Amino acid sequence: MNSTSDFDLSVLDTDVQHALDHAAAAAAKVDDQATRLRRMVELSTGEPAVASPRPAPAEDAQAPARTGLAKVIAIASGKGGVGKTNFAVNLSIALAQRGLRVVLIDADLGTANVDVLCGLNPAARLNHVITAIPVHDGARRSASDILIDAPGGFRLLPGAAGVSRMADLTSTQQHRLLEIVGELERDADVLVVDTAAGVGRSVTCLVESADMGIVVTTPEPTSIADAYALVKCLILAESGQWQTEQAARLRLVVNQAGQAGEAAAVHARLRAVCERFLGVSIHMLGEIAQDLRVAQSVRVRRPFLLHAPDCPAARHVVALAENIIHQLGLKRQFAPAQDRPGFRTALARILRGRSS
Repeated sequence: MNSTSDFDLSVLDTDVQHALDHAAAAAAKVDDQATRLRRMVELSTGEPAVASPRPAPAEDAQAPARTGLAKVIAIASGKGGVGKTNFAVNLSIALAQRGLRVVLIDADLGTANVDVLCGLNPAARLNHVITAIPVHDGARRSASDILIDAPGGFRLLPGAAGVSRMADLTSTQQHRLLEIVGELERDADVLVVDTAAGVGRSVTCLVESADMGIVVTTPEPTSIADAYALVKCLILAESGQWQTEQAARLRLVVNQAGQAGEAAAVHARLRAVCERFLGVSIHMLGEIAQDLRVAQSVRVRRPFLLHAPDCPAARHVVALAENIIHQLGLKRQFAPAQDRPGFRTALARILRGRSS
């Protein structure tokens, strides 16, 4: 596949399905090895090997009434290197410039780098809160303690460096992450969640639970294929709860778009394969132009919306922010509808289903 127009839809879907089947087989092999290991323990000790009990996640009935909770935007991509984090940072700035209280959560629990793009050096990170690890001064930190003011007017919850993905966290740590999100969504208008790259459970949980899930891709064939893989993983989530109504929350952003019409062609191809093989449609949110000022801003560790606010990429991000505000009905101190559970409740439900 040398260009967007070269895609054979059936080949793309087959290739993605083979990759997913291979991953599922690998996971099943790990589970089988764990079963054999437990059996060996039983034979050697004469006692059953009992897994450690898992604390139950927060029950839906225990969640406070949804009053004044933030809208949640989860930004994901099928692969790294497509500009997802850069988009998350600059989108947060654009939303903040429009009078919204914005918190950006760097939810990449392994290689977080939002702080690097913003020129910040946080003293404490998300892993210190989730795992209750004291920082250098010996004190423990809460989520509000580690929030830092970022350039452009939003607040940042710095992600963890060197901590496993959410799927690898213990049940207690997962519960703590839910509590953190619950704390933050009551003190903001918008939570922007920069997920890890890829199609892991940490990513799909966050996207499924959000008010809007944004899939970022580029016109490169490999990036398009990986974006489709992400959508397919969301549609075929382990919980089996992904319905058309939830799929309608997905939006596509084409980054590094070159000549006129390229982003539209990418969207048309992805929409066609999603409709044909998954029975859902993915809607276009907008595009971001290929722009040398973006790379320049990364080198100086200053978001391009501040470094070069009049460049094409910055203007496109502002337009995307306006689209999001319109589509989510955002306004300062908005009063959201009461019939949708909070992000914490939705994420707890999904995690509970996957741990059973």
